[in-house]
Amino acid sequence: MNIKNLHENLKFAGIIAKNPSSALEISEILREFKIESLFETKSAKALGLKPYSLCEISKFTNFIISVGGDGTLIGACREVVGKCNFNPYILGVYDGNLGFLTDIKISEFKGFMSEFLKGEYKVEHPLMLEARFYKNSQLVSTKVAFNDVVFTRTAVLSMSSVDAYLNGEKFNSYYGDGVIISSPIGSTAYNMSAGGPIIYPLSSDICITPICSHSLTQRPLVISGFANLSFKNSSGSKVGVVIDGQKIYDMDKFDEIFVGLGKSSANLIRHIGRDYFAVLRDKLNWGHIK
Repeated sequence: MNIKNLHENLKFAGIIAKNPSSALEISEILREFKIESLFETKSAKALGLKPYSLCEISKFTNFIISVGGDGTLIGACREVVGKCNFNPYILGVYDGNLGFLTDIKISEFKGFMSEFLKGEYKVEHPLMLEARFYKNSQLVSTKVAFNDVVFTRTAVLSMSSVDAYLNGEKFNSYYGDGVIISSPIGSTAYNMSAGGPIIYPLSSDICITPICSHSLTQRPLVISGFANLSFKNSSGSKVGVVIDGQKIYDMDKFDEIFVGLGKSSANLIRHIGRDYFAVLRDKLNWGHIK
């Protein structure tokens, strides 16, 4: 659906929420605007209402509201991208502490909807990561990640050893707790905590950041998100492949895993006044003198 008429003749809105009571609060506000709510499965079951998957919701509407924290929004984006007939637009409403992704409080939602229905909003399309899992030179599975793909040790008493390749040529070995491959919009998550750089969320670069490396000379590396980048378990160490901190896969079951920006992007509805750098100044206290 064209973004120009996203807000026009809106009759349905999907809701995915961490807290069922917050989902009801959002639904009551939507009802004031004569918009019917369709509740995602988990929220619906907790409320005793008819459940819908996000893809089922996308058949009725291209407008989905994620109520919770950044994790709820990330999971919703990953669930719909490349899986539904249409990639819906997602609005993040935070229920708790301000995150980097959700910028509208529940208390501000009614005011936002008044503006939204007048066409006063903007949409961002951050690119998402794609991890392709190979076994015996055959593609076994493809997974999408919003924030990051992390290769991490799964055995407490041992380190992970992961070799990295660019265009088929080995360029580094990461020996330690693991390595993070971060999307641009995910650079302020685990990547930043591990000492990686902040990347502007609408760019097309990715960052490779070692986690507690065994070598002090290892440093984060920023490369094009469309480079031919892959990873192998170099020593049979116990390594898990973690998608957005929410899904984990055993690296031992695969020969090689390619990671980079895919063709898919998230469709994030934003307040027209949202300023990414204002969020950074607020969360990271940039420019504040103590």
